[in-house]
Amino acid sequence: MWIKNFRHKKLQTLMIFMIIMLCSMLLIASVSILVSLNKPFKKLAKECHSATAVVYPYSTDDKDVNILGQQFVKLTEVKKVEYVRIHYITERLSFEDKKIKGFIDLTKYNASVFGKIRYLQGNKSAAEKLKNNECIIPACISNEYNIKIGDSIKLELVGGDVDYKVRGIYADPYNTSSSFDSNILTKELPKGVSQKLCVYLYGKKGITGSKLQDAFRKKHDGQMNGQMVTLQQTVDSSLIAAHIVGSVFLAIGIIMLFVSCIIINFMIKSAMIADSKSIAVYKTMGYTSSDILNMYLKFYFAVVSLGCIIGIGSSVFLSDIILASVFKNMGQSVDNNILALGIPGYIIIVGFVLGIIYRIIGKTKNVKPVYALNGMSNSNTHKKKEYKGDSKMQFSPIGIALRTLMRNKKGAAHIVITCIVTIFSINFAVVSLDVAHTLKSNNDYWLGVDKCDVMVSITDSKQYKKVENIIRKDKRVNYYLESNMSKKIAMKWKKGMDDTIISGFVFNDFSRTKLPIVEGRNPKASNEIAIASKVAGELHKTVGDYMQVYLQGGKSVNFLITGIFQTYYQLGYACRLTKSAYTDNNYRFNYDHFSIYLKNKNDMKAFMKDIKKKIKSSGNVFARTEAFSSIMDMIVAPQNSAIPPVVAVVLLVGAINIFCIVLLKNASSKRINGIYKCLGYSTWHLILSNLYYVGIIAAASIVVALPLIVNFYPLIMRTCLAMFGFLKYPVTYNYYHIALANLVVFIFFIMSTMISSRSLKKVSVRELVQE
Repeated sequence: MWIKNFRHKKLQTLMIFMIIMLCSMLLIASVSILVSLNKPFKKLAKECHSATAVVYPYSTDDKDVNILGQQFVKLTEVKKVEYVRIHYITERLSFEDKKIKGFIDLTKYNASVFGKIRYLQGNKSAAEKLKNNECIIPACISNEYNIKIGDSIKLELVGGDVDYKVRGIYADPYNTSSSFDSNILTKELPKGVSQKLCVYLYGKKGITGSKLQDAFRKKHDGQMNGQMVTLQQTVDSSLIAAHIVGSVFLAIGIIMLFVSCIIINFMIKSAMIADSKSIAVYKTMGYTSSDILNMYLKFYFAVVSLGCIIGIGSSVFLSDIILASVFKNMGQSVDNNILALGIPGYIIIVGFVLGIIYRIIGKTKNVKPVYALNGMSNSNTHKKKEYKGDSKMQFSPIGIALRTLMRNKKGAAHIVITCIVTIFSINFAVVSLDVAHTLKSNNDYWLGVDKCDVMVSITDSKQYKKVENIIRKDKRVNYYLESNMSKKIAMKWKKGMDDTIISGFVFNDFSRTKLPIVEGRNPKASNEIAIASKVAGELHKTVGDYMQVYLQGGKSVNFLITGIFQTYYQLGYACRLTKSAYTDNNYRFNYDHFSIYLKNKNDMKAFMKDIKKKIKSSGNVFARTEAFSSIMDMIVAPQNSAIPPVVAVVLLVGAINIFCIVLLKNASSKRINGIYKCLGYSTWHLILSNLYYVGIIAAASIVVALPLIVNFYPLIMRTCLAMFGFLKYPVTYNYYHIALANLVVFIFFIMSTMISSRSLKKVSVRELVQE
């Protein structure tokens, strides 16, 4: 019976195999993306003897930092404290005249902190023998800009450029993404640059960074004169993009598996109807229902198992696309534990599919020898209503398609579900790519950067007035705004809060920025503040409430919340303030950015080139769309890499499902199609009726799926990005791309139908006459 099953069901077997393989590949790949990084990060942290947490003090005075460090030393949870001297790089850092983007600290090498880091190139000896013009860079920077040992990177300082020769490339948990603070290690920091001490905390066994923070704040009335970044926070931040993509893939995989199982159910049921006569014969030969059930189950178990195993094995290639860059920055190859994920995945997928198959095959116990005459189909007939319409239309290919659609509602429903799910998934992917590609141009909404043309960041505060005069006198400038995008504000600590620090965007005039706001308005007066939706959600605040903050680690100030906005910046921990919020509370305040609005945007490139020549190393000149581009790249890059192959998988699964449905329709309508041929219809007429049948359903599905995308896409993305606390997810749809994507899907469905309709050529009038 095994040989008979395979011989007579080669195409069905292949279809089931392909469907299970593709669904398994997508599901296991998504789970692999979600779970494969935690263990390697822990291993890396253990190998590097990484600090439990790092504190970035508010004060630049060494005495204040040492006092803060001693406060930590007195905690029973702390094993030891180390100090590291850094310079946060605001100057232009470049390699081969290409700007190195990111949040980068030039860091004085401390063997007690960095002595156990993982070296990808070079070794500890090179670090201990560093010269003043040499450095060791993290792998995330090396990989992104293809920097190797022996290459030189340039830091443009006011006192003169400094070229650092790369002597080593390393990895540790705190340096896996340039979207967060990364350390370039040097022997000494250049003279004249701003610098400060950071406090590296090492907790005792079993003590986490959050426990250290809770212990410190309890002892000091909730106040900490610095921002603490824990090891776990760093790991979680590094995995944000991968987890978002993995979650979306998992949802698509589960939906596609359910849809595919509906098709498999339909296929097996049709096969059992076709085999009913054979089953009846086997029973007359002495086989029991259990014997026949076992034979079928073993056959399909083999098919499903093989498809699942190959799919699980193939998932490695899909998950590697997302994981490779993160693992590369960690200094190791992707280590997918196929057995750990594959075994439970195999049991769940195979068990689920076989459960559906068993339910259908189990009906063979009702087959009796008498069924050999008419199979398992219902032999009852119903009198058809007399047709009074246009018989020519009724029996044309499109008429046949419409009549089949009305009579075979179950088959039509299967195609509808397959089409809608496939079309929805493809459109979801296309819209996601379109949104990803527009993130930088819309960084006023996603980050909180005002929508100017050009930005200038000041690297030396002493040169601020000089740069301002150059900008003011340039006739190409329509107007400019002053801002500070690096102010740290502390919220009042409450037990259970992971962090109290939010980043403040301070402008001299919010009315001219026209920055997007979700609720309320941007601040105008000195006692007003706008907060990010993530902050509002965690503090349970809304417009009109008051919020207590510490502007520079000093006295507390109560602000009226006038607005709520959304941002990716600092994982959603941000706010907006006016300069008067500082000056009216007797704090010194300096701007560090200019936002420039040009009279003619076509002059932008020439303007940037001219300003750069004039201000030299006093500031960085860049297009507004490149502001905090490393954050945007972290979110966009994984989507660009992963979505296209997933689209291909989804499209293939959908096309295979359509192929199977049409094939089974042809098999179940064999007698009817034979009658049509007796009446003079050609094979092409019947093929054309199938094309109309699927085409009508596919077109209707597109009409249904597009409104679903428009209404549910923002909701789904808000759920996926819940960690940022987004209240809204605005989308500008590119209808040209959407139309093109739906046309491609429609063509795939038609091609699939065309290929599967070739079985109509085998419909024999002679067999019908003999029957």
